[in-house]
Amino acid sequence: MGTWLNPVDIYCERLDASFWSEPINAITNLAFIIAGWLIWRIRSPRSGLMSILLILIGLGSFSFHTFANRLTGLLDVLAIALYLVSFAYLIPKQWSWGSRWTQIGSVITLFILIVLCQLAINYMKPALPWMPSGMYVGAWSALLLYAVLTQNSNPIAARYLWFAVLVFPFSLLSRQLDMPLCESGFSTHWLWHVLNGVTLYLTSYGLCLRTDQTRN
Repeated sequence: MGTWLNPVDIYCERLDASFWSEPINAITNLAFIIAGWLIWRIRSPRSGLMSILLILIGLGSFSFHTFANRLTGLLDVLAIALYLVSFAYLIPKQWSWGSRWTQIGSVITLFILIVLCQLAINYMKPALPWMPSGMYVGAWSALLLYAVLTQNSNPIAARYLWFAVLVFPFSLLSRQLDMPLCESGFSTHWLWHVLNGVTLYLTSYGLCLRTDQTRN
């Protein structure tokens, strides 16, 4: 258990192993809490679950940027993974031709895209060490596919997915630039939290928007 509790220092803002060594990175996790609250207010069949998942992401990330060890890092990743799988499973409900098999296929597609993106990134990593995790690139690729598949059945819901497709690359860029810009005195990981909160609000809204709400 000792290795799981060893301190982790991988962000520009952190200067030591103390609890409040990343105050901006910690506080900006409010973006996920606020997104969860806004989604909960939709009061649709899926909004309760998605709001809980968004809050879990905020809490998981907050714990990682305060306690900062391998265990809290794992909790952070698990919260994100749970959101991704839940979204992939539920988004076919916005498709007129969606079914239980479609939902299962959607999750499988997400996993395939993440694996393929990770393999490609592993191949390019020696030449491009700043490349992001395959989980994030694969998730963006899946989101792009989901936006296309949602367009005909539910164009208003798809609009929010398209907005998320546009915002997420800027979110991911702010994550990747945190350490490269650190020597210049700039920390950008907090912006990843803010923009990712916006991205997940958009994806959750597109998922939770009821069909009757899109016909007005």
